[in-house]
Amino acid sequence: MDKDKTSDEKPNLKLVKDKTKLTMKQRAFCDLIIKGKLGSQIECYMQVYDVALTKTGKIPKHAHVDCSRLMANPSVSLTIANGLKRLETNAVASTTRTRSYVLEQLMRESKEADSDSTRVRALELLGKTVNLFSDTLEIKESRTSDDIESEIEQKIEQLLMENDQSH
Repeated sequence: MDKDKTSDEKPNLKLVKDKTKLTMKQRAFCDLIIKGKLGSQIECYMQVYDVALTKTGKIPKHAHVDCSRLMANPSVSLTIANGLKRLETNAVASTTRTRSYVLEQLMRESKEADSDSTRVRALELLGKTVNLFSDTLEIKESRTSDDIESEIEQKIEQLLMENDQSH
């Protein structure tokens, strides 16, 4: 803060226009990429911007350049990143809801099923979800990076000594 200004002065604020607004074609391009209906960014670009293949069936060089410029636009890349992030979040939430629903139904079946075999099968499936019947035992060993580094150095020294002895 300048020494000349008093603490009662208000800061000089000005309205900044929203620079994230996309054109209709930019929005369509982003939507196609986010939805993943086409194979690549260039295919999305060609569809939205009506770019045709050359007579030899190749993608025009200008299309690659223009597509790269479009992807370099911060508003476009940010819109795509946010859209993909939103899709991923929705997919995780959907998977969690489905898992929860299945487990609830299995619990209900294990308690209320009409036949013994249905109850036993529901209990079996519930047991499998928590690895109750797993025959393998996982042992997780944690090592520090220093331990790993010294182990690698020992192995290298051993290989060098073996190499020296063979020559």
